[in-house]
Order: sequence, then structure tokens, then C-alpha cells
Amino acid sequence: MPGEKVILALSGGPDSMALLSVLRELADKIGFMIIAAHLNHGLREEADEEARFVEDYCRLQGIPCYVKKEDIKEIAARRKKSLEEAGREERYRFFRELKKELSAHRIATAHHKDDLAETVLHHIIRGTGIKGLRGIMPVNGDLIRPLLAVTRREIEAYLEQKGIPYCIDQSNYEPVYLRNRIRHELIPYLREEFNPRLVEALCQLAYIARIENEVLEEEASKYWQEALRLKEEGKIVLDVPLLSRLHPAYQHRIIIQALKEIRGGEEGDISLKEVMEVAGLLGKTGSSRVLHLSGGVKVNKAYQELIISRKREEVEPYCYQVEIPGEIYVPEQDAFYVFSVTDIDKLDKNGVIAYLDYERLRFPLFIRSRRPGDIFRPRGLKGSKKVKDFFIDEKIPLHERDKIPLLAAEDKIYAILGIRVAEEAAVNNATQKVLVIKKRGK
Repeated sequence: MPGEKVILALSGGPDSMALLSVLRELADKIGFMIIAAHLNHGLREEADEEARFVEDYCRLQGIPCYVKKEDIKEIAARRKKSLEEAGREERYRFFRELKKELSAHRIATAHHKDDLAETVLHHIIRGTGIKGLRGIMPVNGDLIRPLLAVTRREIEAYLEQKGIPYCIDQSNYEPVYLRNRIRHELIPYLREEFNPRLVEALCQLAYIARIENEVLEEEASKYWQEALRLKEEGKIVLDVPLLSRLHPAYQHRIIIQALKEIRGGEEGDISLKEVMEVAGLLGKTGSSRVLHLSGGVKVNKAYQELIISRKREEVEPYCYQVEIPGEIYVPEQDAFYVFSVTDIDKLDKNGVIAYLDYERLRFPLFIRSRRPGDIFRPRGLKGSKKVKDFFIDEKIPLHERDKIPLLAAEDKIYAILGIRVAEEAAVNNATQKVLVIKKRGK
């Protein structure tokens, strides 16, 4: 990794502080750069103090550090998700935004061997397949977990030996969270009563599941290409005779892939019941069979074709002129967008969804929905691309694309708010004035 930039998820807890120490030693030898990133969830009284601890420690070590504060409680309520799920989503959103902004190469998290065992057990309790039994992947795209073969006790011993300070998150001991009960109650009980090497056994299971899943995924990918007759926005057509000849394991993976692409979201949002219902259509006789799934997805078996589609939600085009400084309510997002101008040396990135070089912009500015033929030059990418193609590449769910706000002046798009800034509006070494954009709920 010589010359690369690595975003380190730094909570200030023992695991991430140990990883910071290890990566710093490796960075000096190999020649890569560490950039620390800390998301303050604003859920505990100690959260602000922990953020300051991370900033101060990184400053003393000469490590660039980016801290952002979010109201996770408000976000969780708005998205109808748990605090854990909303917090995780926002953390990784923050890390990926930083990665794009800073042209970094990887994101490192401090998950360790005990975390892997807990995750496997958590997935078993919740119900899972071979993919879930993999637990936490050592490498997953741009995500790396360098400590996954190290135990919690080994990390604690390392910190003590090196005299490295860290924070303790008391919420990790609260029994209201299932993850904590698995860690502090279930695993100690199973280790004591059934298998003292439980963690090693669960990690071995994860390894076996991981290598066997790789083989299944590789074969399923080949079958997917063979079975795919048509793929367009909101519609996928699969070859029924070919699917019918496949083993159910491959059928299920192809159906899951199709539902993911049509519906958007994660694989975990697709239930086994839905997959079984779709697979059940393959053996049905007759000219046409129709199945309606959640999220407006329709599956139609018509003769030799399995047609999976989603009716596009009609969203009225919108366009609102921006006042600077000022704020504007966007009903399509059910949120206010707040605009201000500041000097570059006074820029505070907390709560900011976008910041642009004020003097490179044309006015007036508008917040609007996408339009056919919109072209955008994303920062960090060579050349321009259609907004439609950018959304596809970013895996933005189809039903969300017409709602996402663009910041534009006439036909010039300066930002897809909360996702990416255009190259021609990006802050650079010559920037003096910055347009700052924040988003808040009603």
C-alpha cells in the first residue's frame, strides 16, 4: 500500500486506538498515510468529550483527523430504524464521503476476533444462510479489518504494554442491546458450559463459510449472465428454462440479485419467504402467473420469461431558488437546507452535507430534481457522466432518484447534495470563500 491513503474509523475505544498504533508503525515502514475519522453520535453525555479526546490525541501524533457530529436519535426516528442501525449507516456514509473527498483508497475498522464470533452467533440467532455465517469479512471492497485475527484480550494487553490511552463506551455494557447480551451473557455461558474454545470454533465456521461462499458466488455469477435476457431501469427479465435446471442454491442467489437491483437496499432486506415464492413460480404451469412483493415489486412468469419489475413512483419535478444566506424547505426531502458563506480558514465541517468554492459558482442557485440529459462532473473522477449513470454507479435505489436534490445554476450542476460535489465547484488551494450547506429536519 505505499503511497495510499487509509481512512481509519477512530472511535477512541481500545480497539480503534490499538489499530491506530499498529497502522502508524506500518505507515512509517511502508509509506502510506493514515487519516482518522470520528462520528459523534450525540447519544451520550461523554460523546463530545470522546470526540475532543480523539482530536487532541491525533493532533499530538501528527495525524489528520476529521470529526463530524450527527443527531443519530433524530435520524433513527425519521428512518424508522434502530439506533444501532442508523448509527452504523451514518458512520459508513461519513467514512465513504471522506474517502471520496480526500481521494483515499481504503477504510480500516478495528473489528477483532471476538467481534467476528459475536457476529456469527448474532446472525445464527436472527436466522441466516451461508453468507451470514461468514460474519465480518477481512476485506470487503474498500473495507479492511486488520485486527480480525486478534482477540480482545490481546488488544488490551497491547494497550497496557504500550501505555496507550483510550475511552470506554458505557453503552457497550447495557443489556438493552442484543449484541451486548451475546457478548456479556451468551458467549461466556456457552464457553463455560459447552466449549471453552467457542470463539475459535465460531471463527473457524466463518472461514469455512467464506471460502465455500466464494465458489458458489463465482458459479452463480456465471449463471446470472446466462439467465439474464433483459436489464433496464425498473425491469429485469430472466430465462425460466435455464433457471429451472439450476440447483436451488443458484436459483436463490439469482433471484436475490434480481430483487436487490430492482428494489435497491441490502440483501438482508430480502426475506427467504419472498425468494421461495419467486422460485415457486418456476415450476408453475400455464401461460402467466403473477406475484406481488413488498416495495411495489411485481414478479410475472410469462411462458419462458420471469419478469421482475417495479412500478416507478411518480414524483413531480421540483425546483426552488436559493437565498444566500438563508434556508429553504424542500418538501420532497421533508427537510430544510441552510446556506451560509464563510472564510475557508473558518470552515467548520460539523453537520455539513456539502461545501463549495463560493467564487466559482454562477447565480442564482436552485435546488431541483434531476432532469433528462443532466450531465455532472463528479469530483475525483475523470470526465463527465450523466446523472442517471452516476446514480446507477452509486447504487442509489431507483425509487429515490427523482427525490434527490441537485444544486444547480441553469444547466450547470454543482452538487448532488449529500452525495458528491462537482469538480468545477470543489474547494481547492486557491479557495477563499466557501458556500456551506447544512440539512436539518422540520
